Amino acid sequence: YVSVMKLEVFVFYQEWKEAIELVRKAGNVRQFLTALFTSVRYTFLEALTYLKAAQSSSGWKKRQMKKCAHKAMQLIRGWAKNGNVNVVHYLHILDAELAVLQGKNKKAKKSFNAAIATSRRHGFLQDSALAHELASAYFKAQGDEFWRNYHIECSRTSYQEWGCSEKVEQLYVRCKDVKE
Repeated sequence: YVSVMKLEVFVFYQEWKEAIELVRKAGNVRQFLTALFTSVRYTFLEALTYLKAAQSSSGWKKRQMKKCAHKAMQLIRGWAKNGNVNVVHYLHILDAELAVLQGKNKKAKKSFNAAIATSRRHGFLQDSALAHELASAYFKAQGDEFWRNYHIECSRTSYQEWGCSEKVEQLYVRCKDVKE
């Protein structure tokens, strides 16, 4: 359970290096997670972490990270196929990051938009904020400052609605740096 909480914090603060180290050390913790939500959330965070690691890797390591992400994504797809509507927004976020990895820009934009809409519609404000933040990073990498700024502001608003003032402050500082 502690690994899940640590991973949540690393992802929350976009500390991908620490997140991948934790995932690699933890191994298959799902077998020890008795609560369904905790197991599902860990699987999502694990897949996202592997995708982010693959995006910053090359060669064999990139292929290995992508393979691990696919394995976790298959679990989530199975849960969605079996009727768990609470994981659909996870799939959209992961599909967006996979599209980023593959250089499929139209698919990335479409999936980020679907992730934001689905997570918002189902009341997952923290995941809506995360999707906006990830979209902001994507648009920054694309050199699109308008959509980067739009998504970072939406992320701030979502985190504010969720009640996470420390994250709002972190994003405020990031936005301030952009405007100067």
